Amino acid sequence: METMLDSGNTEEQTKPVLRLRHKKPNKQNTPRVGKDPRDGPLVPDPDDLPKSRDKLPGSRAVGLSMEEYRASYKEEMAQARKKIMELKAAKRLHEVELQYVDILWSSVDMMRMAGRTDDEIEARLEMYYAGPQGYLTPNNFEAPHMIERHGADWGQNARGFYYRHYFSPRWVPLNQNLWVPSLDDIDWNHFNEASRRSRAETFLKHVLNNEKWRKSEYAWEADAWTDVFGQMKSDPALAVDKHEYNTVKLKRHPVSCLLAGEPKFIKRIPDATFGLATFKPTDYQSALAEWDLDRDRLEALLLHRHVGLISDPRWGGTDLAFPFAVYEAKGWSGDAQEARRQACSAGAVYLDMLDDLTRVPGKVGKKNRVYQSTKSRHNQVFVFTSFGAHWHILAGYKRPRLDREFAGHDGFSESVYVFHRLWSGRVVTLRKAWELLSLVDQIHLWGATEFRNSVMQSLRQWHEFSRICYASDVNFMTRDLEMGTIRHKIDGKVYLSLPKLSLQLADWATYLSDQFREKLQKKAALHVQDAYHRDRFALSDTWPARTFCLVDDCGPVGGPGYPLLSKADMVMHYREIHGKSDEHIASLMRFFCDIEEAGTADNALGGRKRMRSGSEEPGLCTKRFKGSSDHEVGGNHQIELGRRINILTIGLEEFAKKLEYSGW
Repeated sequence: METMLDSGNTEEQTKPVLRLRHKKPNKQNTPRVGKDPRDGPLVPDPDDLPKSRDKLPGSRAVGLSMEEYRASYKEEMAQARKKIMELKAAKRLHEVELQYVDILWSSVDMMRMAGRTDDEIEARLEMYYAGPQGYLTPNNFEAPHMIERHGADWGQNARGFYYRHYFSPRWVPLNQNLWVPSLDDIDWNHFNEASRRSRAETFLKHVLNNEKWRKSEYAWEADAWTDVFGQMKSDPALAVDKHEYNTVKLKRHPVSCLLAGEPKFIKRIPDATFGLATFKPTDYQSALAEWDLDRDRLEALLLHRHVGLISDPRWGGTDLAFPFAVYEAKGWSGDAQEARRQACSAGAVYLDMLDDLTRVPGKVGKKNRVYQSTKSRHNQVFVFTSFGAHWHILAGYKRPRLDREFAGHDGFSESVYVFHRLWSGRVVTLRKAWELLSLVDQIHLWGATEFRNSVMQSLRQWHEFSRICYASDVNFMTRDLEMGTIRHKIDGKVYLSLPKLSLQLADWATYLSDQFREKLQKKAALHVQDAYHRDRFALSDTWPARTFCLVDDCGPVGGPGYPLLSKADMVMHYREIHGKSDEHIASLMRFFCDIEEAGTADNALGGRKRMRSGSEEPGLCTKRFKGSSDHEVGGNHQIELGRRINILTIGLEEFAKKLEYSGW
């Protein structure tokens, strides 16, 4: 408020003139950090934390039920109040030290937000979204009502999930090259952004309509699929779906929140999963089709007992490979914290899959396997969550647990999954809508290019390792045990007995039902059959197929020639892909038979030690593989059939139903 003096009469005052304060952009308050702060999501910088922390004794709550703990806590609080009253009477309250105060932020009820500004709503949502202000400690001693409220978050800390409300490059380990999208150096008013601004206007229109009419969670999710993730969903290199994921988790103790109990098989379905598209023979006319992402080849990696690489988060499937992002939506009746917990749980599963992929091929689950290269450890995923119009974008990575995170303490995981908030905002303005779309588009481009290329680079070593594993099984079956002569003829069809060892599945299959495992065993038997067709003539120079289709440059760009592994595969391929007539296919079949006869003659004359063309080195599928005894597979030793392997002892009729290989 100011007063103005008339130039003619200095004593005469005019009416006061109101000057409005200049509106500055709102800035989120940075929390104060003490000398020795508690490690929590609102700590903005790692330099404010102690470098190490002594291992604390275990919680007194271990072994207690919530009812027992509640009674014990009530008794301790009564003694504490009695002690405080004694100190007060003696005027010694100065001896009482207040260590910290927890502020409980209640969930935002959008039905009661009338009159609140967007900044006020956003600030309250951010504080509630962050969850408890401190992470779990081994000697966690909290009030029962605090455990009931924050137990889910503390249980995630025990499993290794940590949420950081602030992103600092210093939080990221030196050996972890985290890629993050950015709005720097992007002018949203530039004419190049016209298309994205138009998309933002459409998205904003739907958001405001949903808020006005207080629509359900389905409306928010449906608009996000179309307006935010529409371009990712239309990208043929990516697969975006409401896709199930499976994992195994240890239960958390209801009081201490530490890990306890037996492993439990978990099945969850996020609102959206973003991964790589996989391919089948009908897709190989597309320029984006990649043979390394072939569904059959990924299934072969999945099922072999010495490999077990999971590419699809839904165990047993190969429809969506190696997810790199997940989305969880909540409407006004939902819980923003629950959306974060659900999305980060899925992100941790995807990080485990990527960690297995980038290590040196071997049996998945075996410890101390090194990474394929120094860059292989740079695995990350993105997390999108929305609570009505309020969105969060997180980036997560996996690393070993640190000392200050109680590494090696009972009840804590060995690895941790750290999720940083990169961007968040209440999307009720055109600028906020544009910012969200710009960041999502950058993540889309990264997933379809850099991430996809790195996955396929790591996959090649796994496919080669899988090929050797299946070649070893074929070599063991056809040469040392001479299983090729053990055949059964039923109703004019020929059946070949398979060793039971070849039908064993990877370790992850132990958590599945017997019925589902039986289906997977049938698929594993088919892969052994395909390997038999590929390897029995040891044509390593034409690996991995007996012949290739070169019609119309068939196959992905850069690697023409789609592999045909069997006669049935050839017939299906030429009929469905190229539309060839039955007469044309019959002539091709005669050509296939000529190749087969030539390979049989070469095998009879030269044995299995066929050399690679242009070298004196034996072919890859003729290498000697270590057997289960002191003998080596591939030697000339006489091996007793019953001592080295257990043959399926089932009736011929049942065997014919399970493993039917006609035309052998």
